[in-house]
Amino acid sequence: MHHGPPIAGSDQVSQEPADSPNGRPPARARWWRDPYLIVAVPVGLWALLVTLQHTWVSDFLLHLATVNTLARDLWSPADPMVGAASGSPYYSPYTVLLGMIKAATGAPTRTVLEAAGLANVGLLIFALRRFCRNLGRGPLVATLALVFALLLWGTDPVAWSGFLGLYSLSWTMSYPSLIGTALMLLVWDAFLRHRARPEGVGAVATVALLGTLVVLIHPFTAVNMVIGLVAFVLADPRATLRARPLHLAVGAAVAFALVMVWPWSDVSTLFGAAGSFDAIHKVLLTDVVKDGGFATYGLALVGLPALVTGGRRPLGRELQILFGLAVAVVALGAAVGSYGLARVIPVAMLPLHLALASYLAERARGWTVYAAVTLVACCVGLYGESGGLIRAYWGKVSPATLHAWGAPPPTPSYDRVLKGIRPGEVVIADDLTVARLVNARGADTVAPAWPYPFVDEDVRARDTTAFFAKGTAPLDRLAIADRYGVTCAIVTRGRAVLQPDALPGFTADARLSHPRAVRLCRD
Repeated sequence: MHHGPPIAGSDQVSQEPADSPNGRPPARARWWRDPYLIVAVPVGLWALLVTLQHTWVSDFLLHLATVNTLARDLWSPADPMVGAASGSPYYSPYTVLLGMIKAATGAPTRTVLEAAGLANVGLLIFALRRFCRNLGRGPLVATLALVFALLLWGTDPVAWSGFLGLYSLSWTMSYPSLIGTALMLLVWDAFLRHRARPEGVGAVATVALLGTLVVLIHPFTAVNMVIGLVAFVLADPRATLRARPLHLAVGAAVAFALVMVWPWSDVSTLFGAAGSFDAIHKVLLTDVVKDGGFATYGLALVGLPALVTGGRRPLGRELQILFGLAVAVVALGAAVGSYGLARVIPVAMLPLHLALASYLAERARGWTVYAAVTLVACCVGLYGESGGLIRAYWGKVSPATLHAWGAPPPTPSYDRVLKGIRPGEVVIADDLTVARLVNARGADTVAPAWPYPFVDEDVRARDTTAFFAKGTAPLDRLAIADRYGVTCAIVTRGRAVLQPDALPGFTADARLSHPRAVRLCRD
């Protein structure tokens, strides 16, 4: 039996109602009564309110640094952290485009990134609906899928690049992972369209071009994209063989060639560096083990019965195989210590959300116990994602309230000691947050403020530690500063560098009492 997507235009998927006798579409077909828009528009407004708060942390600062560097030197940029390497995997088509926009318009980098975040949310909303057409049942299945993807994670969800929960999305909407996820869904949709109706090359071209973008924009998401394509092939290999596999092979070859000739970075270097990102991802697998993973991911299990019993529904087998492959990859990563494979978790969650949406949309006319359980789970999920909701609030929120709602406190302001630091300067700092803020202003640091195995990371970290150590001789400290061309040092903890003659040729020129920080710059 064929379990692939219904053929577009066939009776099986024709959900569009016929026109009424007066030639106008019936009321239920009018756009303002579209259930998907009823959910999607509030999501877009929520994203706009979050953006207007301008409160960003962590990797947002890295993307600021990346766009800043590209705007200054588009054709031969140094890396955005330490300025030592030529090119960077962070220089993707997405960030190159943003760098061009900033250079052309002169707009603040933060504004460019924030606008991109809103566009990413819009693209995700469009791509999810497009892909859900393969599940049948009209716009209702896409509506439910969007709700479940935002809410059905856990009572203590994680905010991580590529995770689509409301709380995570409130921080990561401008990250490359979000546009990568949206493009991944469009690639999947194009592949399924080609498998169902292999006439022409339009769908194959879409797979090749958008697949290339996914690989270059966010390689972790590219892994998820490939897992999905493998699942679709395994679900119906006969349909794939009938779908002119030579065209698919040519499309894959074109995508490979485009990736390899990308001038801003060498994607092949990521294969050798993959292990360097394992440590930061270990927490994702720790969350799975802790409390059985329920606090972080447990609410998605509401969709498991629908997934297990849904093999005969449109795309049912594909979702089952996708879930099985994703879980197997995550388990393999845990077994061999390759924790970066935990980034596949969102693809293990998605089939649960989609299968549940398909099941309930099929039974929308009748109230069932399953629907009631799902409603309760969504209410619990909304509470769990409340940290993302409060980020849209426009008033002042106390740190205690932020903590109670599961949102982190705002980043302390170091503006007084950062003011005057110019793009391209080199700063050495003893605090990770300060180092990231330095990068966000377009300046370089001695040690990378994020994992970055493409430079002499360990040597730079040791030199930074030695620079601030109490037992380091003044001339040795100065030699470190000269080696990297340091123009300023920012001290937040120890006082060894602040002692008289501890750093010859440097003078304190800015101080901050709360949080404590002192800046020393060359005379």
